[in-house]
Amino acid sequence: MRQSGIKAGLAAIAAAFTLSACDASILLWPWVEREETETAERPPPPPPPLEPIDPLVPVDAEPPPLTPNPNANSGAPEDGTPFIDAPENPLVPISDANPPVDPNTGQPVVIPPPSENSGPNPGEADAGAPTTPAPTTPGSGPSPDPAPDPGSPPPAPRPSFFFHTAGSLEPSSGTGATDQMVFAPDMAFPIKDAPSFPQSQVYRFGGGVKGGDQCDPRNFTAPWRDNYCEKRGTSSTTPWCPVGGVHLGQDIRVGTPEGCNAERRTKAADRQRYAVVAVEDGVISNVGSYSVNVRSGGRIYRYLHLNMAKLSVKTGDTVKKGDVIGYVSNDFGGTPTTLHLHFEIKMNTAEHGWAYVPPYSSLLAAYQRRESNPGALVADGDTQIGVASTGGGQDGR
Repeated sequence: MRQSGIKAGLAAIAAAFTLSACDASILLWPWVEREETETAERPPPPPPPLEPIDPLVPVDAEPPPLTPNPNANSGAPEDGTPFIDAPENPLVPISDANPPVDPNTGQPVVIPPPSENSGPNPGEADAGAPTTPAPTTPGSGPSPDPAPDPGSPPPAPRPSFFFHTAGSLEPSSGTGATDQMVFAPDMAFPIKDAPSFPQSQVYRFGGGVKGGDQCDPRNFTAPWRDNYCEKRGTSSTTPWCPVGGVHLGQDIRVGTPEGCNAERRTKAADRQRYAVVAVEDGVISNVGSYSVNVRSGGRIYRYLHLNMAKLSVKTGDTVKKGDVIGYVSNDFGGTPTTLHLHFEIKMNTAEHGWAYVPPYSSLLAAYQRRESNPGALVADGDTQIGVASTGGGQDGR
């Protein structure tokens, strides 16, 4: 056993000499030799930065680019979707030939157009508010600073917008759906902060049936009008409309006459005046040539005519309620249309499966929340609800 131990020791000494002959630095002080070699080859380290740097963000990082759709506005000319340029047709009736009437007082309601300098919401200034003074508590004295009555309710806020009932369409534009159900009770309004006027884009000024100027100030003083079920030259049908060939969403005019004219003069790909937002948390389920879909549970919200060159989203993106997804424009694949947002709600209903439901009441409730103002109902007056006799309108949205 003693001899085997001696042999093992001699073998270990021989192996050590062999390794040292191959690479003495590995056997002895590898960290010393390696550090010296790399120090000689490596330049001196840079001085510490003057400001903290996030290691996850490159120093020269720029804001993330917008996400244009490669098939955006397919079929349109290079300078974007054209506008309609037709003379106003006096034979086509329009709802605000006379001022709308307050159903409570029977008095005409005069609505001044919003101003481009009045702030982001019409409720922040006098735009969209009636010219009559706010009501006062009966019996209040002439004192300039009367003491409030703790037993009386607070005075109602002045309305920042006016609206007709659901299903009340422009004269001779079709038979509306009378279902006033709020199908999306928690959604945000799809326009971020600009004054908004849901109304027909075909049977009002600038439209394919009425003709005239889309930036006509009367378009920006008219009370809200439902145009779901509006007669169009399409084959669309829905259980909520009495006839086929109808409009399945709500058109929303946005902004002011000044803003409308400015956008009309702006190159189509550069329009970013009026932001459009996701109305609920969801996923961008589809981006078409002139449409964006946001899917949220059992609902699909569909936006049409955005500036497809300046989208902030792409298919598969996750969005939160209020996130900007794009900007109002008139992209429609080359088919003439006005500057507006077409908005749809498609739901998986128990009675009819997936169907486009009336969006007007949901939009009204969302705008009331956005404005922190209930608005004011106006009387439908002598509005005639009947199928249009002037043609089917644009085959548009």
